[in-house]
Amino acid sequence: MLYFIQYAKKRLSYGFQSLVSFSTMRLIGLFILAFSLAFTGCKSDSTDTEPIVDIDTDGDGILDADEVLNGSNKNNPCDPKPASGYLGYDTDNTIWLGADCDTDGITNAQELTDGSNPFVNELKDTDGDGIADFQEIVDGTDKDSACDPVQNENYTGYNASSTIWGNADCDADGVSNGDEVAANTNPYLDDVVYAKVEFLPTLSELQIFKGNPSELEVNSTTIEYSLITPLYSDYSHKFRTISLPEGTQIRYNGDGLLEFPDNTVISKTFYYFNDERNPALGTKLIETRLLIKKNGVWTMGNYLWNDEQDEAFFGTAAPTVAVDWIDINGENRSADYKVPFSVNCTQCHNVNDVSRPIGPKARNLNFTFNGKNQLQHFIDRGLLADAPAIAEIESVPDWADTSVNLEARTRAYMDINCAHCHQPGGMQDANIGVRPDFRYETSFEESNIFEFRADIRNRVETAPGFGPSMPLIGRNQLHREGVALIQEYIDSLD
Repeated sequence: MLYFIQYAKKRLSYGFQSLVSFSTMRLIGLFILAFSLAFTGCKSDSTDTEPIVDIDTDGDGILDADEVLNGSNKNNPCDPKPASGYLGYDTDNTIWLGADCDTDGITNAQELTDGSNPFVNELKDTDGDGIADFQEIVDGTDKDSACDPVQNENYTGYNASSTIWGNADCDADGVSNGDEVAANTNPYLDDVVYAKVEFLPTLSELQIFKGNPSELEVNSTTIEYSLITPLYSDYSHKFRTISLPEGTQIRYNGDGLLEFPDNTVISKTFYYFNDERNPALGTKLIETRLLIKKNGVWTMGNYLWNDEQDEAFFGTAAPTVAVDWIDINGENRSADYKVPFSVNCTQCHNVNDVSRPIGPKARNLNFTFNGKNQLQHFIDRGLLADAPAIAEIESVPDWADTSVNLEARTRAYMDINCAHCHQPGGMQDANIGVRPDFRYETSFEESNIFEFRADIRNRVETAPGFGPSMPLIGRNQLHREGVALIQEYIDSLD
């Protein structure tokens, strides 16, 4: 019992000491808290304030604190967007100097050096007329109209690469500015001329070509065209054109010959390069043949080029012209080019006693020439009506394209070189008895090519000028590549 009494006294003594220790610590903590609150309260009652530092981080002349209040970006020297006459910026601030507040690709610093306005884009020219947008706004002209303000015919400050400017027609002549630039005509001068629909004394008078006709640069209303597979004429080259009267269109009527309106003029100029490896060395112009359609009837005429090569003259002469040239392989070549009499032209151009063009068939025009599909180009210029999608129009193959099968190439070659005579109603009328029909659209079974294969093979290799040679006119020497093509095809039929 004594032990328990002593033990209880010890426990009571220990608890009392702990209570005293805890109370002491608690008092000390309360004292510290009260002191802190008192100190804080004393500080808040002070009338002294810390100095506020005025900072303009981006150098736009507006303090950061104000930009925060205004909702603009204190790190963007171009926000808010200043007026053109603003001068409050800091020219010593590297952020502002390195920015481009008018988004013209030139820094603010460089604009100050150049004496230009860092808040005005002097380069932006929306309509491509050569006058900056800001200036048009000042002047009261339309920054979105390529033809406002109106310019005189000597103006050259436009931006020819601008789509807006190129699509406009500042001289209201029906030809876009872009097309005028491409044709080397004046986009600020209505200089449109149409071909004369008559056989005048000189070729230049017909207004097919502009300037010196020997340069073969056509007026804007004349279209240069080409053929996938052309007619062979003693290795000469041809420059072909179509001139339509004002406000008219060609009409598509199938893959064959296009339908041309009255007063159409079609020309074909025959020439040789002095050196086919380098066309810049010049040409030898021989003749320009014309087809003119009036009242539904095509008439033909011929212009011969003079020795000076600066003009061609209308006439009925049919001279033989000696020509020397270097071909694409560097071989020296020569030909006695025979100009046909105009009356001889009907032998090829007449079908059922009606004269008509031979080459400009839709299927022989449906290819890329001068960077554009020809038929699509005609459509885009509003010159061809009633045509389906280009993909729906047949194309003949290029006779020289060996990636195409032999029969297709040969039939294309025979279509342009032989079918003008060898077809129904032609000079060698296929309707009379059993005769060949070399038109591309004629099936092999109906063409009689197989039946006449031996005769065809022999005739194409017969020297020109002899009775059985083919064709009868338009050449003085064999087309050795064409002969080889036809004979290879004929041999494949056996």
